[in-house]
Amino acid sequence: MAAGKPAAPLIRAQSWPRWLACLQTVLVTTVAIAFPAFSAVAASVFTLINVALPGVAYSSVVCGDFNNDGKPDVLLTGVDGSFNPICQFWQNRSSGLFSNLNAALPGLSSSAVALGDFDNDGRLDLFLTGFAGVDASSFPVYLSQVWHNLGNGNFTNVQAGLPGVNTGAVALGDFDNDGRLDILLTGYSSTGAVAQVWRNLGNGKFTNCNVGLPGVLYSSVAVGDYDNDGKLDILLTGTPNGFGSAAITQLWRNLGNGIFTNISVDLPDVSQGAVAFGDFDQDGRLDILLTGYSKTGAVCQVWRNLGNGSFTNMNVGLPGVYQSSVALGDYDNDGKLDIVLAGVDIHTNSICQVWRNTGNWVFTNISAGLSGIHSGSLAWADFDNDGRLDLLLTGLDNTGNPMLQVYHNNTASSNASIPRLNSLKTLGNGGYQLSFDGQIGFGYRVWASTDLTQWTTLGAPNEGSPASFQFSDFSAPSLHSRFYRLTKP
Repeated sequence: MAAGKPAAPLIRAQSWPRWLACLQTVLVTTVAIAFPAFSAVAASVFTLINVALPGVAYSSVVCGDFNNDGKPDVLLTGVDGSFNPICQFWQNRSSGLFSNLNAALPGLSSSAVALGDFDNDGRLDLFLTGFAGVDASSFPVYLSQVWHNLGNGNFTNVQAGLPGVNTGAVALGDFDNDGRLDILLTGYSSTGAVAQVWRNLGNGKFTNCNVGLPGVLYSSVAVGDYDNDGKLDILLTGTPNGFGSAAITQLWRNLGNGIFTNISVDLPDVSQGAVAFGDFDQDGRLDILLTGYSKTGAVCQVWRNLGNGSFTNMNVGLPGVYQSSVALGDYDNDGKLDIVLAGVDIHTNSICQVWRNTGNWVFTNISAGLSGIHSGSLAWADFDNDGRLDLLLTGLDNTGNPMLQVYHNNTASSNASIPRLNSLKTLGNGGYQLSFDGQIGFGYRVWASTDLTQWTTLGAPNEGSPASFQFSDFSAPSLHSRFYRLTKP
């Protein structure tokens, strides 16, 4: 997906039974809770704050807690103000301060990066792709590398043997349900455009599954279980030859055993775009956000998942953009997925806009006053742990210069309404019973995941006493990690 978590509560159980923790994260939008109505003045929703991070463009930026201190850190790649490729890891020191750890990572542009725990040791590792300059013979150098997190601010290249790519996109997910994160990579390699799924064998080893995806560059990918069969599917866009006229948009269903099949859906073919899976109407099915350049010009569309293998364009009125970036998150804590999008619009202006999801397939531009960008990256993260998603954006500004900005989220916080785990009980059959406090009559549904991407419902919790709920998970003791989220049924 591509993808890729909100200020709504995500409950994480890891390293059983030593696990009890409640995290605010931007990896999934999870909880639909009756918060007070949105009332902030649009002009003051986000405030630009001063950070020391360098501006980057042709970039990919991700946020995650690399050192497990409870604060989201930043990995950024791209060309800096002097148009030199960089790759830097910035640790969140709180109070709006970040420090460059000067990790020995290769500088990259036209990049795509992702975070995931490849070896299940409880630390986020890095997956990097992009253009790394030229060699001694002036040939371009493309990289695809997995970097193991050593836990002390240092990383080591595991020499995974992946094909180097640039102008591509990547996503991580457990495609074969073996408990290890696999890799989806696309982009331009030394042999042309590629799109490949690499299975994680453990011990830093990966193997190409040769699943038959069409090679694409200027690409975007998202991973999610659109048909709720327990297997991760793939959405990809791009062009095989660099020309927009040959762009494709395809949905590939995971049949299991390393087999994927192209599903016929009426999505517009795009390149130079960004896509994402997200449940915009809270019906338990993943919908699609799609942007990019099509044969009719720039598009930005939301397609509703009808649950029968088909999708319909909801015509929600978003501005078409290409050379674009998107990110999903519940910035106002009302339980509905909102959209931030950036790119070049039909008037060739660079824009960056936040569109609030007000329900019933209505999205409203909140006129957030963000700087217009293109050829960059967007990320939601609660940098100051106040229960609200802040926004990081990178890319080329309207003058053609690389930039990076962080905006503080000023919307009202209602942390008292957020459910929190308060007890763990081991059952006689080896499972676990978990309890949390919530709201009377809300009607929660509990979902569980091992990788923050694929979710399985555990059903509705029992209300043991007024505003106190319980649910059981019998699979958890055999798993290295367990994450929980709550939604309306």
